[in-house]
Amino acid sequence: MPNEDTPLVLLIGATASNARIERCAPLTRAALHAIVNCVFTGAAARLRERDETASARADLLEKASAHWLRHSAGSHMADQKIDLRTVRGNLGHASLTTTSIYLHVYDDRRHQEPKRNSA
Repeated sequence: MPNEDTPLVLLIGATASNARIERCAPLTRAALHAIVNCVFTGAAARLRERDETASARADLLEKASAHWLRHSAGSHMADQKIDLRTVRGNLGHASLTTTSIYLHVYDDRRHQEPKRNSA
């Protein structure tokens, strides 16, 4: 959030037991991005090793990002019918209009429901 000093991710690093050395720092956006990319790349590699037919799913994992996780979290909160103002606050949006894009999960389901019932 703007003008907020508390990091979203806890401090990382090492502190000496005698407290003379302190090397903790907030995790930067770039560092978090690199960690997330490493996790998804590793997951894609393991998926390919275990299932040769899963190439398309592995490709999607390699394209995933921290933003993808954020969007997924917003979509899941909306899908669970969590109050949109809470979702807005969790995602740091200024406007409910921006947050309302996460209602697409509900809209998609609403459009597919008649198709399921007519089959």
